[in-house]
Amino acid sequence: MEIRRSGAGRAVTVHVSGKMDAYWSDALSRELESCVSEGAREISLDLSEVSFISSAGLRVLLIYLKQMKAIKGRLQFLNPSEKVRSIFDLSGLTHLLTAAMGGGPVDAVIPATPLPDHTGMYTIVPMKAADPGVVTEYAAEDSAEGKTYPQVRYPSTRMGFGIGVFGDTAGDADPPFGEYLAAAGITVCVPTDERNHPDYMIEDGVFVPVISVFSGIAVDAEFNKQLNFEAAEQYRGIPFSSLALLALQEAATPAAAVLIIAESASLIGAQRKRSPTQDADTFTVHDAREQFSFTTEPSHERSIAVICGLVSHQPAPLLRPLDPAPTCYGHAHAAVFSHKPLPDGEIDAQSFIRTLFDFGTVHSVLHLMYDDRNPMRSTESEFVRGSMWVHPLMALTDRTAGEGGGAC
Repeated sequence: MEIRRSGAGRAVTVHVSGKMDAYWSDALSRELESCVSEGAREISLDLSEVSFISSAGLRVLLIYLKQMKAIKGRLQFLNPSEKVRSIFDLSGLTHLLTAAMGGGPVDAVIPATPLPDHTGMYTIVPMKAADPGVVTEYAAEDSAEGKTYPQVRYPSTRMGFGIGVFGDTAGDADPPFGEYLAAAGITVCVPTDERNHPDYMIEDGVFVPVISVFSGIAVDAEFNKQLNFEAAEQYRGIPFSSLALLALQEAATPAAAVLIIAESASLIGAQRKRSPTQDADTFTVHDAREQFSFTTEPSHERSIAVICGLVSHQPAPLLRPLDPAPTCYGHAHAAVFSHKPLPDGEIDAQSFIRTLFDFGTVHSVLHLMYDDRNPMRSTESEFVRGSMWVHPLMALTDRTAGEGGGAC
């Protein structure tokens, strides 16, 4: 059997010839998976030269029919041979499979707007109007009994990130605080204990995730826009700073909170190895290496990242430059998951994020960084395609603060 692909981008044709037995069905499955992961949403499968399809081959066709429908794409079968049609009839799947037959051109792609730096394109899915919100900060406080840590609730209407740990910290002299983020009713945290393994809590009915916070922020977010983006073919990915500028442009406010679900081209960031309660942070090279693990090279290619962040045109507490100029400032944490194709069009962020936990694995939580130590490689995280939800904010220097400040 032979498998050939023609076309590129969103619309591709896969030509198959020979017998589609179990061995070659696995090969076809890998080819279709590759098409989807590279962004194809209109796949035409030319079956004109297929002489036989086993049950394994039929299973692959049914799996990808369902998968393409789930991501709002299309798999169509072109010119099936007489033997293929006969197997469809004998299998009792004629009605289901022939509904996907066609031969005409695929639907036209909705026109998109270029990003200002031309690294990609984006489309807008309008949502309800939202008034500018505020950021609430939380941090450890000194008391007669020692340090006390706020217990912060993160229902599905609230997003945020920081340094925290699950469970009650009362009486614990050294809680293993580590990076966390919260969005869509799910809070993910990587404690700085010997396991260093991500844990999570999910909102369910009356249960709402609660985390003990060393330092962190929360935003009661009402998103007013969903921005779908995809990198241009000549670029590896869209830089995080470009998405930050897009969010600020569309928010039309000095600052914005963003929730991003995206397929990563690469991630650059750091994660705590040691709880900040153990000793004061210093900035010598040795101490930094003892306290943090850094991505020495861009990592997590072709993963799904769920990102919570604050972005601003102006510097502010907690924010750092996102690019060399700098043209914008921000602070963001990313939870990294196994790859899952992103649907086209409007996405229910809460439902999609929950499927990542149902059918995938959370690998890490990173504090995303701009890293200019090696100018010969990428200096910031980049993304192939995804969706970004924007919540306008007042200027962060004017925000109402919660229980004190603190770096997160």
